[in-house]
Amino acid sequence: MAANMLNEIVSEHRARMLNLKKYYPFFRLTEVSLSQFKDGKYEVLDMGYIVMGILRFFIEENNFKEKDVTYPEYLEFIHELISRDFGLSLSEEENKEIGGYIFDKIKNDGRPFDFEYFDPVDRKKRISRVRMIESSIRDNTVWYSISADAVEFYLDTKEIKDESRISVQQLLLEKMIRAQNFKGGTEVVWRINEEVSRLTLEKNEVMNIISSDVFAGIEAYEKFVETGMRWFEEEEKLFKKNNELIQAALEKLSVGGRSDAQYYRTVNEVYELQNQLNVAMNRHGELLRACTDMQRLTDDAVMRAKLGQIRSHVDFSVLLKRMIDTDNAELLAKLINPLWKPKTKKTFSVAAIDDALTVRPARYQEAEKISLEPAREIVFDDELEEQRINHNYSFIMENLLAALSERAKFTLEEFNGAMSRMYSENILKNADYFSFFVNLCQKKFYVIGGKEMSSESFLDDILKKHFADRQPTSFSITECSTKVLELAPGCEVTDVIFQREG
Repeated sequence: MAANMLNEIVSEHRARMLNLKKYYPFFRLTEVSLSQFKDGKYEVLDMGYIVMGILRFFIEENNFKEKDVTYPEYLEFIHELISRDFGLSLSEEENKEIGGYIFDKIKNDGRPFDFEYFDPVDRKKRISRVRMIESSIRDNTVWYSISADAVEFYLDTKEIKDESRISVQQLLLEKMIRAQNFKGGTEVVWRINEEVSRLTLEKNEVMNIISSDVFAGIEAYEKFVETGMRWFEEEEKLFKKNNELIQAALEKLSVGGRSDAQYYRTVNEVYELQNQLNVAMNRHGELLRACTDMQRLTDDAVMRAKLGQIRSHVDFSVLLKRMIDTDNAELLAKLINPLWKPKTKKTFSVAAIDDALTVRPARYQEAEKISLEPAREIVFDDELEEQRINHNYSFIMENLLAALSERAKFTLEEFNGAMSRMYSENILKNADYFSFFVNLCQKKFYVIGGKEMSSESFLDDILKKHFADRQPTSFSITECSTKVLELAPGCEVTDVIFQREG
């Protein structure tokens, strides 16, 4: 087999899978059967159509109206959609019932959709997570917004013909910047640059047509104006808006006070996005100037074509023959009269005034920098949280095993006191410390270490990953129902007794 083909399969597979992940939630949602919900009461509804309608509703509210959505607003929209498009008249309770069911499915019950794929470079399974709807709490109200992946999925499902591709991509870029996905934003800017290059080639084709056939060129020019030039003003506004968002992101990073590797990586991604956006703005400005020149050249070509048509119809030999045949010299008056009163008044062309007002200073275009570094894997917030929980749970179990090696029996209260003396009282206020013992006390007996460790729970999987290569240690947990310990305000646990076995 060709080595190039094999290298392409391996090196490009991960990028292709990450591009496919934005489609994964939609097809998962279309598998949801409404015929099984409430004994088929809502079987007439089509889940795929409803999902696309909800995504369009969120794009309208989030991107065009620039506001987040509350749950009552969503319910109002879903009621209108179902009644209008499916002819299903719902009561208020029924609308809450089906609306809540569909919303829970789209949110995946608050969890991201896990898209699994094989990474041939590292030769292991990877999980990429994607959300359709995101939420935040402000002023004691839950606000919902569409994710950047969902916006990109919705836009990819239809070729944009009636709208500016550059404007549509800039809406996606705005979503990427607000979600702090700066690397993804850079990829969107690359697509904007490709569209600007396509429009430049189309403009050159129009000029070639005009130079050979004015009338066919005029038709091509009008089509280009309708599909390309008409959006320039809107595109310029969106460029300015996204540039301001990037500046705000840089200012926010500068006052954050961080100096770790993640901070510098984020700063580099923001600067790279800003450089690429500047390149796109410069190219877009050059295209606008070129189109302005094309408009002037088109007007000149049309004027020359009109004059050429007039000359082809004024043949002096034919005119002389006509005067001789009719014996009438009055026809000369049509040629001589304009010469008696030449027009000496000069005027300034309105088109020239427009050119003077719209001319723009030349912008310095930096050479586009191509990074040779391999793409870095994006670490999501939930992955960072999972890493933190794994680390903290393993740390607490390390200390618990050390205590069992010293004493065969002790209480949780005694263990808390020892941990406070060793690591300060702040350790008891850590939410992971509280959740560790809540999960630990779900079972009465543990064997920590060895290849035969249990995998019955979420905690077992974490402990097995970190302690499987150790010698087994067995201990039991006995509840002291008469005593309650307060680890932190609002965090209370019942005291228990740990006892080493064997």
